[in-house]
Amino acid sequence: MITTGLALLAYVAGLVLQLLGGQPVWLPLLGSAPAILLGLLVAWRRRRSPVGPALVWLVAAPALTWAVELWGPALVAGGVWVFNLAGFVWLCLVFPAGLLPGRRWRAVPWCFLAAATFVIVVSGLEPASRAAFHVVDAAAGLALLGVLGSAVAALVVRYRRGDDLIRTQLRWLMLGATSVPVLLAAGWVAEFAGASVEVAYGGFLGAMALIVPAAVAIAILRHDLLDVDRLLSATVSWLITSIVSAGVFALVVVAAAQFTARAAGERIGITAAAFVTALALLPVHRRVYDAVGRLLDRERTVMVAAMRQFVRRVRDGQAQPEDVEAALRGSLGDPGLRVLLRLPGADGYVDLAGSPVAAPPDRLPLTARDSEVGALVLGRATARRSRQARELAVEARLPIEVSRLRIELRRSRARLVEAVTDERRRLERDLHDGAQQRILAVGMRLRSIQRTLAPDGPIQAELDAAVGALEATVAELRRIAHGIRPSRLDEGLDAAVRDLVRDCPLPVEVRIDATTVAEPALITAYYVIAEALANTLKHATATRIAVTVTQPADRLLVRVHDDGRGGAVPGSGLTALNDRVAAVGGRLAIDSPPGAGTTVRAEV
Repeated sequence: MITTGLALLAYVAGLVLQLLGGQPVWLPLLGSAPAILLGLLVAWRRRRSPVGPALVWLVAAPALTWAVELWGPALVAGGVWVFNLAGFVWLCLVFPAGLLPGRRWRAVPWCFLAAATFVIVVSGLEPASRAAFHVVDAAAGLALLGVLGSAVAALVVRYRRGDDLIRTQLRWLMLGATSVPVLLAAGWVAEFAGASVEVAYGGFLGAMALIVPAAVAIAILRHDLLDVDRLLSATVSWLITSIVSAGVFALVVVAAAQFTARAAGERIGITAAAFVTALALLPVHRRVYDAVGRLLDRERTVMVAAMRQFVRRVRDGQAQPEDVEAALRGSLGDPGLRVLLRLPGADGYVDLAGSPVAAPPDRLPLTARDSEVGALVLGRATARRSRQARELAVEARLPIEVSRLRIELRRSRARLVEAVTDERRRLERDLHDGAQQRILAVGMRLRSIQRTLAPDGPIQAELDAAVGALEATVAELRRIAHGIRPSRLDEGLDAAVRDLVRDCPLPVEVRIDATTVAEPALITAYYVIAEALANTLKHATATRIAVTVTQPADRLLVRVHDDGRGGAVPGSGLTALNDRVAAVGGRLAIDSPPGAGTTVRAEV
């Protein structure tokens, strides 16, 4: 705070001396007030940071320098202007975390003082020899430039050695400082065009007094307020695009003037230049923006490129949309990131597997067409990371929306499978308790009537035929009921599968773990095994078959392997099987290299 007080005292002293010298101070006061206030704010909020005092010195040094120019002796007044740069040099050396370690960096302020003294002495000399004076003057200028270069080099060294926070803060300074040379060049052009010095360099002075201090204050107090990388890339891109467009405009005007009459050439040249510049502006900016982004905003550029590559792979069928969570984790470097989805017409959230989950309050909502479709939960939540996550979520909207619709489709299929299963059980029960019992009752009545007739009567043969037909009908009904739902499933999947393979002509190894899943999953697993066995017996010319069923978590993993000739492809009798597995939200995979057998895997 002592340094801040000294800088503020120097600023006030400079204004007072200018006022006593008859100079108007309202314009310098108005122009420098934002930097003073921002410097005091930084000094108050970050008491140990040297940046707050440096901000005050940024405008205190010019105020005191102007006073010395007004009141100082002529010997000094001619070269004291160099101290206008004192605040800038000190800010470069201490931003954002103090002086760099090492003697050479501690020597830079003293070198600046020596170079400034050299400039003042040279400016006050009476040139005995013009050639010798120019040599000394050039040496003083080179010394000053060397010190200024050392101050800027401190920022470069700090950027290369710094962590993410230091680099983000330095990018804020770069963003503010970019406006200074641009507005200075604009001032040169305006002065060349005939504007007064006050008008020509008003923007430059405003940048020095407002834009740079504001960028510095944001870097220290709220470095994650905005996406500085994107702002910096956009600023530099538009700057380069504007320069290129101006060059194109000037070249077309000059070229048109060379090939047409003067009066008509000006009109035609300006029109052609405007047309060509308009055509070149957008593609030039797009390419410049991409190139600048790779240089100044490499982290974001790499993340977006990786996500776009993943989306292309999903679109081409080379990746599953449910892998979007892993893609986002890899792009953001956040292993704790989660993607939550909100299904149409449902309350709450589900994960990418379709399981209901509780969403924390700090989630990032994902919207599409004014409706919420999901949310992102970050493992490490910062303002900067949240902005990056939102941008990547926009790039990943296709796989997120497809995952959401596929979960809803699986749920719809599961509801249909449950309804079909219930209907099958009802039909089986109706056949057993209804039609089958009535047919048996009719057969029993016929047998009773048959016993009342003469044993050798002519109608006995007819009654025997009728009862036999009824028994055949009951057997057919039992077969149909068994096909609707295998009755051995009441004893478990292991019993049903062993009953299925009992009469198989090939040896079948069966290993089925205890299962605790819903009946639709059991029925699907049973039919996967039955269909795979049938295809093996029909096509594979195998000698052995192995059936394995395991249950990790809430899923059944079914594996049927044979040692046949292989070469099975999707569509060769397996399409219906794939549809059956997909109906309960599962996946079917077939591995059948020629000559190496066939393995059918189903995840139910």
